[in-house]
Parts: sequence; structure tokens; C-alpha cells
Amino acid sequence: MTIPNRALPVRGPCTGVMKLDRRPCGERLAGRSRTGCFVRQDGGVTMGREDAYAAVDALAEWSEWQPFAVAAPRAPLVPGAYQMRLREGTIVYIDMAGERRGQGIRGRLSMYRRGKGAVSGFGEAALDRALANASFIEDDLDSVCAGTPARASVRAQDAIRWLDVEIRWAECDTREAALTLETAALDLLMTHVIWNRVASRGADGSRLRESPADSVPVSAVDGVMTVALLTAELGRVDGGKAVRRALLEGLPEHDRGSSWDPLTAVQVAYVRSRLAR
Repeated sequence: MTIPNRALPVRGPCTGVMKLDRRPCGERLAGRSRTGCFVRQDGGVTMGREDAYAAVDALAEWSEWQPFAVAAPRAPLVPGAYQMRLREGTIVYIDMAGERRGQGIRGRLSMYRRGKGAVSGFGEAALDRALANASFIEDDLDSVCAGTPARASVRAQDAIRWLDVEIRWAECDTREAALTLETAALDLLMTHVIWNRVASRGADGSRLRESPADSVPVSAVDGVMTVALLTAELGRVDGGKAVRRALLEGLPEHDRGSSWDPLTAVQVAYVRSRLAR
């Protein structure tokens, strides 16, 4: 099978503009585990897990892996992307953090530490898996039967402790650079058992998230991507309200009085990650 010459980002400062390795797939994988790669339905290349992990390593200067409980309180106060993995080495979650009023990555992780992120992001993914485990539920039932039921925020904290994950991050200059890095990492790991909602759609070959590009409009059919087109793609009939709301929440620097159209690759990737089912 012929492998298309798909460019992969290579290690460099997290500025939002990544260097690209344009060698054929076989050459890029030379000297690695050679677990193989194949073409997805969207034309992209899916690599074996070890090669995908190596490609993610090359995207940025990542910190060392550390236990979440130890690392989260000391995380940097700047924008960036971060990864979660199980102790046996499987990467299970990728996300990003913007400036967050000077709190950056630490501010984002503090939501999970305090149990405030139980219905979004990694907090939701952790709680979903904990609630699907019989032993976790039995502990909760024991507390209820004893007349001391835990608050939802406490159960969310318990879920993360129960998973016992490790974390690492890469610092970025801006929110946009962090989002570009997150999107690139997600694209590489889309089919490798990560818990992000947007990734779950790709395991069976259904629509996959697009690769990131610089801040240029994303091509649609005979034109550019707009709020209306993205709304239709997501199957929503609210006139674009959900898309605009997601954009304002994730990219608050945008002038509220100006149009979002045409949408850039970063904006489209962000909305898809938040609204795709």
C-alpha cells in the first residue's frame, strides 16, 4: 500500500507555527518501532501506538511525567497543552489551557483537583470511568448507607485519585499555540484509546478531527468554513448560537461586535472538540 506524504510536526518551541517533516511515512518511521501505519478514510496516516507516541514526543518540549496529585499544584501559570496517562503507560487524555487570567495550565488543573470539572474535560472522563467500576460504586454505597453521602465534587476528586494518572505538559506562548499543539497531538492519537469525546468518533473510521493549520481559513466545499457551515456539520439547528458561544468561551479575545467568518483552522478544531458528539 502506498503511504501518502503527510507532513508531521517536529519538536520546536510552542509558538503555534510548527515545523513539518515532509519525508514519506516510511522514512519518518526509520529507526523507530516500525509498528506500521495505514491510511484513514480522511486520507490521513494512522501509525502504530509506539510510533504515534514518538511523534507526539516530537511536537514540543514536554515536561517529565509526574503523578497528577504531585504535579498539578506546581503546574506553570502559562498557556499550554497537557497529557494524562495511566501508570502502565497508556496516554488517555489530551487537553489545553489558555491564559485563564494568569493561571494557565495550573488554573485548568486546579478545577480537577477541587472537583469542579466533573461535567467537562478530564474530570468528566475520569468520573465516567469510575462510575462504571463496581468497586468504586460499592464504596459510594457504603457511605450512603452509613448516612454520610459524599458531595459530587468529592466524588469527582475521588475518581481522579482512583485512576491514579500521571501528567506532563508543554508550555506555550498563547492560547492559540496551545490549541494548535493539542489538535496536533489529538490527530496523532485519535485511534489509540484516548478518552477525549472527539476522539471516540474515530475508532470505527467515522469522521475524524482535522489536522491543525496556521491561522488561515479552513476550506469547505467551493469556499471557506463559516459558522453556518460548521453548525450544519455538527447537526445543530440553532442558527449558530452554540458555535458562537463555544468560540466566545474558548477564544474570548475576539471582538464581540465582529463576525467570526471565515473561521480559521484553530477555531474550527476548538468548536469540534467542544461540540462534537
